[in-house]
Amino acid sequence: MTVLVDSAGRERIDSDLDKHLFVKAGAGSGKTHHLVRRILALVASGVPLRSIAAVTFTEKAAGELRERVRNELGTQSVSLGDEQRKQALDELDSAPIGTIHSFATRILEDNPIEAGLPPAIEVMDELRSQIAFGGRWRRVRAALFSDDESSLALEVLLAAGMTLGTLEEVTKELDSSWDRLSLVVGPLAAVPSLDLASLLRQAIELFDRKSECHNPEDKLLPRFDRLHDWISLVREAIGTEDLGQSFELLANVPGKGTGGQAGNWTDAKSVKLDFEELVSEAKRLAAHLIQPAISRVLSVIGEILLDEATARQRSGQLEFHDLLVLSRNLLVGSANAEVHARLHARYQRILLDEFQDTDPLQAELAIRIAAPVTADLNVWRQLEVPPGRVFMVGDPKQSIYRFRRADIATYLELLELSLDADAHASVSMITNFRSTEPVLNWINTVFGTLIVEDSHRQPAYESLTHNPDRPEWDEAAGGPAVLLLGATDDERAGLADASTAERREREALDVASVIVEAMGQALGPAWLNEHPKTFARTPMELKDICILLPSRASLPALENALEAMNIDFIAEASSLVYSTQEIHDLLLTLQALANTADEAALALALRTPLFACGDDDLLQWSVDGGRWNVYAPIPLELGAHPVSVAMAYLRDLHHAAVTSSPADLLDRLVTDRFVREVALDSPRYRDVWRRIRFVIDQARAWSEATFGSLRDYLDWTESQSSDGARVKESIVPDSGLNAVRITTIHGAKGRQFPMVILSGMSSSWRMASSRVFWDIDSSPLVSFKASSTGSEGVSSVGYSDASLSEKSFLTAERLRLLYVACTRAESHLVVSAYPPKKGQSWTTLMVDGLKQADSVALELDRTATLPPLHSAVAIGALPAFPDWQRERAQWSEQSAVRASISVTAQAKGGQAGDAAPLLTFIDEAIDGSIEPLHFERTEEGGTEFGTAVHRVLELSDLDPSAPIEQIAVNVAAAAGLGNPGLLFSLAHNALASHPVSRASARDHWLELPVTAFDGSLVLEGIADLVYREDDGSLVIVDFKTDVEIREQSLKKYWRQLTAYAELIATASGEKVSRLELVFCRESPARVISRSSDE
Repeated sequence: MTVLVDSAGRERIDSDLDKHLFVKAGAGSGKTHHLVRRILALVASGVPLRSIAAVTFTEKAAGELRERVRNELGTQSVSLGDEQRKQALDELDSAPIGTIHSFATRILEDNPIEAGLPPAIEVMDELRSQIAFGGRWRRVRAALFSDDESSLALEVLLAAGMTLGTLEEVTKELDSSWDRLSLVVGPLAAVPSLDLASLLRQAIELFDRKSECHNPEDKLLPRFDRLHDWISLVREAIGTEDLGQSFELLANVPGKGTGGQAGNWTDAKSVKLDFEELVSEAKRLAAHLIQPAISRVLSVIGEILLDEATARQRSGQLEFHDLLVLSRNLLVGSANAEVHARLHARYQRILLDEFQDTDPLQAELAIRIAAPVTADLNVWRQLEVPPGRVFMVGDPKQSIYRFRRADIATYLELLELSLDADAHASVSMITNFRSTEPVLNWINTVFGTLIVEDSHRQPAYESLTHNPDRPEWDEAAGGPAVLLLGATDDERAGLADASTAERREREALDVASVIVEAMGQALGPAWLNEHPKTFARTPMELKDICILLPSRASLPALENALEAMNIDFIAEASSLVYSTQEIHDLLLTLQALANTADEAALALALRTPLFACGDDDLLQWSVDGGRWNVYAPIPLELGAHPVSVAMAYLRDLHHAAVTSSPADLLDRLVTDRFVREVALDSPRYRDVWRRIRFVIDQARAWSEATFGSLRDYLDWTESQSSDGARVKESIVPDSGLNAVRITTIHGAKGRQFPMVILSGMSSSWRMASSRVFWDIDSSPLVSFKASSTGSEGVSSVGYSDASLSEKSFLTAERLRLLYVACTRAESHLVVSAYPPKKGQSWTTLMVDGLKQADSVALELDRTATLPPLHSAVAIGALPAFPDWQRERAQWSEQSAVRASISVTAQAKGGQAGDAAPLLTFIDEAIDGSIEPLHFERTEEGGTEFGTAVHRVLELSDLDPSAPIEQIAVNVAAAAGLGNPGLLFSLAHNALASHPVSRASARDHWLELPVTAFDGSLVLEGIADLVYREDDGSLVIVDFKTDVEIREQSLKKYWRQLTAYAELIATASGEKVSRLELVFCRESPARVISRSSDE
């Protein structure tokens, strides 16, 4: 094996256990492998596994780390003594390997009294925390409106441009950092009254200077006309004391505008200066009210949020942020020296994975535990950590979770502190085992240009190097490694006048065309996928491809393009779940049930596909005297009317609502109204199913958390769908689905794909800044403006500068986000370079880097056109009624034709009108005459009993040592049968029969589904038992529990088994040598056989 360029650094990670190490692990560099090796080396050095805290970013990563440690401990390659290995395995399951929140939970559970907690704590999940915040928000609102002074402060802010929505957003952000609110709570500021009189006098004095103009054509004079009108409005506002009108006037003071030539005025410069001073005075007056109002509102909010946090602490019902704050507080100050000493002794080593995504509070917790002494609240950075106690590994170029409090500045600051403690502390892992060399070369060129070191905002770029053992990539055989879309003049032809929607459609069509090329469905062969470890090359499949989107704006056009080109895909991104049509229809029906007086909700619910009542049905119902209430009497002439049937169903459902949870009602609606079945008509039916399951699961979790009513639930769902609120769906991977994946870049973090397509790059990106920043003294700087910008207005002094600084951090993070996207690719990377119509886009962020990189432009088939996203339906002339009746009769006749038939039904000769012919090889004649077979009559019989016998045999797996008697008892109870002893007897004797005994000792298959399609009809069934004989042929066994078998019944059974034989032989290509019927009885089972020679 070739020596890696960073092998020295990797060796230090594995063996320098008592040194300061700060590891910068590049994408795909195998950091988890070395993290495992370091853990095992620590164990070998004498550190118990229970004393090593390994903190990961996700539970999934923690589970993988734990399993890899377990696997290594199970091999002999690790230099551990037998006793060490055994002890480590014993401690592994309880070892502190997990997320920072699970680590904090462990600390609090071990020290509940010191933390001010009850003995048992409960960690609330995201949904319950969201619901709990709703209660805190209602308390904040009530407090602000109920107090006169606070209400005045609220009135001032609302008049200045705040909305209740922005107030809630600020409250939510403050709640997520409640530990920093102690400086906010204090004496409540008084809000002064607004005095416009002085401003009015200043304006009048300025207006009097109009006479100083000597030229009526001067362009400054019209400003005096506007000033005159403004003065009139101010006089009216002083009389009304309307704060809204007053703030509007303060925001619209006439400025100096243009004009005011020196020769036209006595002192033009002085006049302009007076206009500027009038505007400045108006801003000062507004701020004179706004700043005290902000201070008072923040004080009220802070006091409530701190009180709620204390209540959670007393109750032990904690949110994720509470865990970090309370565990950190256990380590602050000399008063907690004893707790700190215990934790310092217990956790001898702390390993922090994905450290680039940590926030200051998480880093502080680790440093405080590792340091030998305590420190006060804000001086933890000065603590000296003994070498080797803390090991940090991460890639600063992959820090992309700023919205989750991840702070790149904290990472870079701690890197500097580590280098101050040890100049050789920094170690880099730059060998990438994931991607091919041309992919890495392109990434290095592009992002080496884009990611430039910038103080604490952006790290320096370190180039990745490829695995030297990896074979050279052959683009002629395997396809292009890197491909740009929309980068050439030909590709951009015609885009100059294209709208944003047209650009997205063009980009989406190119993406779909590339997938067609990669799959070998165009002119050339399929592209190849090279396995990162074995280097085996296989043709590309749809499941190997992942499309990454920086935002959802381009998703509709992309889905349209993929559907138009018959490319299966699954969207893993978060979506507007509660705003989708199928969920809206379900919730609308619940609304009609929650308030039976809501006639509009009832009528709209009836129009949904759940009840399929057309406008003509609703009109007829209304004309014939029907009322819009589920309990209204139904007109006699409308007894079977669609609306009547729907009303009856809703009435029954309303009765059930009294004792049913919202989840139960949703589940019943989905089942009774065939919502899942109807969704099959859509190409996106899997997404519909997933959303339905997700909403029902959330409804069940909501009920468990709140025990609220149906109306309460509907209020909550309204908040989920308001203002386009996005709800994150948990996507369960469908391993059996060969489809392209679509996800966000954040959703792809920690994953890798043979082919990555970075699409949606022409979309613009919003610089959405936070509403709350914190100054150096931990005081909040907030903005209540309707649009969160850095402009002056309803915001704290200093917010504007903080917002501008934050934008520079966000711009740097967006470059890192694109880097993360590109480094997900193993063999192929496709990047869209389509430009935006105007303004900034993701492409413009990359343009400087793209100019430096060599790339391939592929000639794509662009002759295909996409159907419009919202196609207009052309309605032609209505056919004549007799023609329509004939066509309807034809459709009814075709609909009555069966799509499938079971082997059992076919063997019995089918039903009248069945068009399925018997299989031609079936010989219905039986040699000689067969006397009727008479068996003793059993106490139980029928289909249910026969099914139960089959179930017992299936659960036994033909194992004679299986607990057949207990299985029979369980099956009898589940089937409602009263004699489990009889069930046991029949199953036991069947297992003792000759064919079943032979099957149990050979390869066999129980309850084997078989099917075939002859072009018009599906023949399907389930063979009871199939096993392989010693000569390699197959034997089919069928169990029967009939009381009496006559010749006609036996003929049907042989036809059935012969049909199974043909289906299995056709599907497997193997010979079926024998058919056997086993008649189960209390006495030994009777077996009748037929060989292939008969």
